[in-house]
Amino acid sequence: MLLEIEDLSITFDTAKGPLSATRQISFSLEEGETLGIVGESGCGKSITNLAIMGLLPDTATITAKKMIFDGVDLQTIKENDFRKIRGAKIGMIFQDPMSALNPSFTVGFQIDETLKIHCPEMDKSARGARALELMHQVGIPAPAERLKNYAHELSGGMSQRVMIAMAIACKPKLLIADEPTTALDVTIQAQIMKLLKDLQKEYQMAMILVTHDLGVVAQNADRIQVMYAGEIVESAKSKVLLQDPKHPYTDGLLSSLPGKKATAFRAPLPSIAGMVPDLRARPNGCQFNPRCEFADDKCKTTLPSLEHDQARTLRCFHPVGASV
Repeated sequence: MLLEIEDLSITFDTAKGPLSATRQISFSLEEGETLGIVGESGCGKSITNLAIMGLLPDTATITAKKMIFDGVDLQTIKENDFRKIRGAKIGMIFQDPMSALNPSFTVGFQIDETLKIHCPEMDKSARGARALELMHQVGIPAPAERLKNYAHELSGGMSQRVMIAMAIACKPKLLIADEPTTALDVTIQAQIMKLLKDLQKEYQMAMILVTHDLGVVAQNADRIQVMYAGEIVESAKSKVLLQDPKHPYTDGLLSSLPGKKATAFRAPLPSIAGMVPDLRARPNGCQFNPRCEFADDKCKTTLPSLEHDQARTLRCFHPVGASV
């Protein structure tokens, strides 16, 4: 097992009191496997991955029974040891490539900096050759010229490719792709996802694909994990979950996709009523109960436990399609 996370909870100290961002997140990842994490904005997808990377601010309190990566306990290692893992064995593509790249330095300088820190055996000439090779790998035209460019001189798609080059520079065992296709047009989205899958196959990387786009995750993930209000509500192999969703939230997300359910011509798409709860004032019981058509008194007072069987993991008292 490459990555094992058990009962990960993250709380932030804020001016308005403690904010429970995630509660008891558990999942694992095999080498070469792709895990898709989906859910609405603010459900804890990115926070979970920043915790794995050790990039949360001092205001965050992290507790977990287990956070093991490649045999190393991420909770007990010192920051200097974490730096040897972050960027080398775990690469991350951040949400907004235009702001993730440093505007003061060239693309070549930033790739070289990554290699200098994590591949000290390389001299300047070897690092330059590797940077050029990476630019070729991610499909950037005229790579030698692009290495001299600054972030503002690149398009959104080009910036994303540079971010990917930096993330895979040291051939990591795990790549975290946080909304890698956000703000890109559909054609560029498809190119970026094909590039990631090709690189994953070449380097035998595991990948965590964070997205709110169910179409992207359906085509690229081996397993899908659905999050709501900082909790995992359902997890299963992609085909199982997409064809037979059991949690009402998962079913609602899938139903809102164009063409998923028959609607009258030009009729509004189905949507999930209500809003995500304020994490400073969580509802009692199931977090989804204020928006769920199946909720009863038990759902409003008791938090469902996360139940496991051979096909899926589910947190719900009234699964979709279950007999009453």
